[in-house]
This record gives sequence, structure tokens and C-alpha cells, in this order.
Amino acid sequence: MMSGGVDSSVAAYLLKEQGHDVVGVHMVHLDGEDTSTVEKVAKRLGIDLKVYDVRKQFREKVIRYFVEEYRKGRTPNPCYFCNRWIKFGVLLDMMKDLNFDAVSSGHYARVRDGKLYRALDEKKDQSYFLSSLPRDLLRRLILPLGDLEKERVREIARSLGMEPREESQDVCFLKGKNLKEFLREQGLEAGRGKFVDRQGNVLGEHEGYFYFTIGQRRGLGVSLGRRVYVTKILPERNEVVLGDKEGVMSRFMEVSSLNFLEDLPGSFEAFVKIRSNFKAQKCFVRIEGDLARVEFDGEAFAVTPGQIAVFYIDDQVVLSGTIERGYNMVESF
Repeated sequence: MMSGGVDSSVAAYLLKEQGHDVVGVHMVHLDGEDTSTVEKVAKRLGIDLKVYDVRKQFREKVIRYFVEEYRKGRTPNPCYFCNRWIKFGVLLDMMKDLNFDAVSSGHYARVRDGKLYRALDEKKDQSYFLSSLPRDLLRRLILPLGDLEKERVREIARSLGMEPREESQDVCFLKGKNLKEFLREQGLEAGRGKFVDRQGNVLGEHEGYFYFTIGQRRGLGVSLGRRVYVTKILPERNEVVLGDKEGVMSRFMEVSSLNFLEDLPGSFEAFVKIRSNFKAQKCFVRIEGDLARVEFDGEAFAVTPGQIAVFYIDDQVVLSGTIERGYNMVESF
């Protein structure tokens, strides 16, 4: 899978150096996308390039999911699902059509014997986002950058005549727009609503509940003379509940839509990340059907419905799923 950027280009180069027969695959996700850079890279590397138009699937699956999660008062993670539904989904179909032996990308993670592990470069590790992939795909996935530091990848890119560019951290389809503007374009408008406290007392007004996320403190547009956080979102009332930090600390959480990357017992200890930039926290997990009930070692800040929980044992990714809720009452566990 090639984007035309440094990481995927270096991955393709390394695979070719290792003696693999490499074919580049580029996916056009958005209108007006320029393919000239990836075409130049493929030509420079001397590999064939296939361009797939996935704009329709991307709109119908990823963007629709993104908007609907906000409509429900949740906070989506489009990159996690895009990897499974679009990027690697297309590669898997291509493998079947063209009889390829394996697929590859420029992600920073490691795969060994069909198991997913953190990358050597912890700052660039992307195992969190790859945890959505099915186990049968992991057995046929090669990740050449997993054992390399980012600076080494940049050095290889320069040796190929490529100048590393600034990497965007934004959601790709926002295209420089802010979230409010994008959601309005998608027809998501609720009108003005209320900020309330836990008892229901009105604290102020907002422009729509879907512009907020659990744990948010900045950009609330209301001044109460003390530090407050979003502790709950009530879409049916167009209300956003504000409270102190204690109100966004959770001892427990529930995780659904489980993706098992390893055979696991009914209960086990692990470390969990509840956001991509969240430091993994020790926890105890109990599996009940398609639900994981999780007890943190201590408390976790801003357990956010709609976000992704990824579980690690040592460096191996063993399980992932969608966060349904966080709470502090042991009776609910």
C-alpha cells in the first residue's frame, strides 16, 4: 500500500531490496486527490502501480460512521476502522484477485508469526491503529519499518532522492476544515443546547452537543470561575454535562465489538490504551461474550464512548474493541 509519502515508499524499497516481487497499490479516498507523487515514486523504484478508486466505499463506510457516531454523542476513531474496512480490506481483495502471497504497508509496528507487536520506535508506534485487522490478514502482512527508527527511515528516503515532509496529524477528510464546519456540511445540526451540571442546573449554552468530547476542558465557551470538564453528553436532550475532574475519572469500563488477535482466557491482566496517545495503563479484563469488562489499576481519565481500547500483554497486541462507557461504581462491574 503506497501513499506517495516517505514511510510507504521506503517500505516498498526495502521489500524490493529483500527480493520480493513488489506491486504498489494506491487508493484514492477523496475527490481531487493528486496521484502524481506516488506515480513518480513507483517509477523511481521501478515497480508497477495500481490505483484503486475507493471514494464511494470511503464515503459510505468511514465518513458515514464518523458522522453517525457524533450524532449519537460519541467520539469516533475513523483511522482504526478505515484500516479494516478500506485500506487493508482492498488489499485483501486484491490478494485474492491477483494471487499475491502477502500485503505490506509503511506502518510502524511488527508482525511475527501472525501476531501483532509494538514497533521498535515507540514514538512512531502504530500498532494501536492496526489492532482492527483480522487475524487471518496478520498472517499475510509484512511491515518492513517495524524494526527501524524513524530517523533511519528518513535517511533511506534521502538516499532515494526523497525529502521527508511534515506529517499531518489531522483526520484526512477534514481537509483543513474544523469539526464544526465539516459536521454542518454533512447535515448534522442540533441547534443551541444547554450546559448543565450533574443535578441538571443550567450553566450556559452551546451550539450543539456533538462538538464536545468526554474530558474536554478547553474551548467550552463558558466561564464558571473554576476548572470544569465535559463529564457526559446527552444527545436526546442536546445537553452537555460539566463537572470537576473527579467526574471524568473511571475505575471501570465496558468494551464491545471485540477483535481478538490472540487466544485469550476468560479473564486476564494486561495493559490498555484508551486513546492512541494515551500511556498504557495496567488493568484486569473479564470477557463476557462480545463484551470486555475492564477494571483499571487505579483510575483512568476521560474514558470516552466511541473511542478504541487496545490491550497489550508485554509488547503484543492481544485484543481491541470500542469503548461503550466508563464508570466508577463497583456494583456495575
